Amino acid sequence: MIEIIEYTDPYCTWCWGSEPILRKIKEVYGDQAEISYKMGGLVRDIRDFYDPFNEIGGERWYEQVAAHWEDASRRHGMPVDGRVFYEIKDSFTSTYPANIAVKAAELQNGELAKRYLRRLREAAAAERKHIHRLEVQAELAQEVGLDANQFVEDIRNRRAEAAFLEDLRECRSTGITGFPTFLVKNLENGRAHLVHGYRRYEYFEGLLDEITGNSLEKKRIEKSEEEVLGFIRRWGKVATQEVATLLDITKNKAYEMLKSMSDKGLIYGNKAGNDYFWKAKIALTCDS
Repeated sequence: MIEIIEYTDPYCTWCWGSEPILRKIKEVYGDQAEISYKMGGLVRDIRDFYDPFNEIGGERWYEQVAAHWEDASRRHGMPVDGRVFYEIKDSFTSTYPANIAVKAAELQNGELAKRYLRRLREAAAAERKHIHRLEVQAELAQEVGLDANQFVEDIRNRRAEAAFLEDLRECRSTGITGFPTFLVKNLENGRAHLVHGYRRYEYFEGLLDEITGNSLEKKRIEKSEEEVLGFIRRWGKVATQEVATLLDITKNKAYEMLKSMSDKGLIYGNKAGNDYFWKAKIALTCDS
């Protein structure tokens, strides 16, 4: 009934900060809300780039971007490690290769492409992986279940670039130059609303109520370990902030719950930048 298109870029920190909100939308509304992505190409060439609002540009761009990401993390709550920009400052020129990589994934499988975009975000934001490099992109593609050889071929033969340029034209034709931007559409009555920039979950809930006349069914989210464990198992890997957003509690309270669950052997946490990613433990069985 509802489609939410996010115009985005794998390197956009406020798109990374929007992941908890989008995941909660899927948890609450399920199949009533379909989420898809268009790649917007945040930085064509960092050597010519200037963002006056965030004061990013010039020879020290990597210091400025690292500081911007760390400041954004304090506000949106998702984990980051700004040291990656000091590592890539001499080899990185554009976010376009990562955008093209997402389109290469889409050429194979739409659902795996969504997982791949998420994996790129995790890798760039909190794991200090150099996602502008083809070998890293291919490694992550294989990790989510894509055919890495076909993935590389679709980048080298420029099929993926052509698909990215289509997304780019759509962004430019609709005047979208900042990310994230969301197009929220009611597929039954055609009502649509363009949302510019990062917004909290409550904003989207109100917007969905408005454009559907409160007709969507909402799952009740329980503040329980069972709810959190199911959430982690469905998504595979979650950040502390994603649990905080899901349960509508503070990040500190979410961490306390997750740490307790880890102590009980239900889940485990891996350090990720300035926070943690959490996964469910898999019970091993021996068949006789």
